[in-house]
Amino acid sequence: MQIEEQIALIERALALIEAGGSERGAPSISPVSRYLDPERHAREVERIFRRYPLALRPSASLAKPGDSFAIDVAGLPLVLVRGQDGKLNGFVNACRHRGARLKAAGLSSQRALICPYHSWTYGLDGTLRGRPSGDDFPHAPTSNCSLARVPVAEALGFAWAIPRVLAEGESATLDIDTWLGRFGTDLRAWGYDSWVPFHEHAFDNAANWKIPFEANLETYHFQYAHRNSIAALFYDNLLMADHDRQHQRLFLPKRSIEGLRAQPRHEWRVGPHSNIIYYFFPATFILHEGDHANAFTVLPESPGRSRVIASTLIPELPKTEKSINYWRKNVASFWGALDEDFALGVSAQSTLASGTQSSLYFGATEFCSAKFHADVKAALA
Repeated sequence: MQIEEQIALIERALALIEAGGSERGAPSISPVSRYLDPERHAREVERIFRRYPLALRPSASLAKPGDSFAIDVAGLPLVLVRGQDGKLNGFVNACRHRGARLKAAGLSSQRALICPYHSWTYGLDGTLRGRPSGDDFPHAPTSNCSLARVPVAEALGFAWAIPRVLAEGESATLDIDTWLGRFGTDLRAWGYDSWVPFHEHAFDNAANWKIPFEANLETYHFQYAHRNSIAALFYDNLLMADHDRQHQRLFLPKRSIEGLRAQPRHEWRVGPHSNIIYYFFPATFILHEGDHANAFTVLPESPGRSRVIASTLIPELPKTEKSINYWRKNVASFWGALDEDFALGVSAQSTLASGTQSSLYFGATEFCSAKFHADVKAALA
C-alpha cells in the first residue's frame, strides 16, 4: 500500500475515533435458506467456485520442479505441479486411461506423474510420456491423452486456481493481476509475491462456507466473542471499509493509533496500529498484520459443511530460536481468536434448521457482510 493511502486511512480512522462512530450501511436480512438449501449450494459450486480464482497453496511450498499439491476443490480433484520450466501447472487429478487419481491428497515431489493403476506416466507439463503395451491403444493416441488442464496463476505468495477444465483455446494462465485489482496492488507493494509460509493449517468446518466470511467482515462481535483474546486491542465496533468490485478491504484501527496524533503526518504508517482484512471474492481471506499475514480459503463441501485451508506468510523463514518463537506466538494469537469465530459459526449453523426464524439480521455496521451476500446472489444470477 502506498504511503499516501496509509496516511489517508489513518486520518479517516482518527476522525471516526474522535467522533465516537463507525462507518455504516443499510441494515439487511439474510434468508436462512442460503445456508441449508441443497439446490442453492449446487448453484454456488457451479456458478461461483467453478468460475472464480481461489488461493489454494503458498507458492513457496511448490518451489522446485516436481513439487506438487493435490486437493479436492468444489468436487473436482486437482493437482498443482511445478514444471521443469519453473512455471506452475494445474491439472485434474485423474489419469486419462481409467480415471484413477494420480496423487494422494497433500504435498509430494516427483520427476513425473505416474498412475498407480496401470503406470501411465505423465510429464510435469501433463503430456503422456509412456504407458505399458502402448500399441494396444490405437484409438487413444498419445496426443489426445494429456492431463486435463485447469487455469492457474501465482500472486501474493499463493498459487491460485479455478477448479474447471480449460475451455478450447483458453489460456492456462489466469490474468490474476486484473482480477485482484487495487487490493492486490496493495499487498504486492508490501512484498507479498516473495513471502513464504511459516505455518499451515487445514480443518473441516461444520458450517456453510459463507458463515466464516460473515464473521470476519464485521467487528460488531469483537468485544463479546473475543473478550478474552484480542478485544482489548481494538475499538468497540469500529469499522472502515473500501470495495473494489466484489473484493473488500476492511481497516481495523488498534487503540495504539491514537499515539500517531503526536507524530509528524509524513511518518504515519498503518503496520503497527491496525489490522487490515483483504477479502478476495469468493472465498479467500488475507489478514495483513504489518510484518506478516494470516490467510485462509473456505471450500464448500455441502450446505452445512466446508473445508478451511490456512497459512501464515512471513517475509523470510526464521533463522534463530528467538524469531521462531516470535512467529509461533503470532500464529497462536491469530488462531486463538479465529477458533472462537469458527466455533460460533458452527454453533449458528447447528440451529438454522430448527425453524425458529426464516431470516437472520445484519445491522448497520455489518454492511460488509451484507455486501458479501449481495455479491454472492449477483454471481448466482
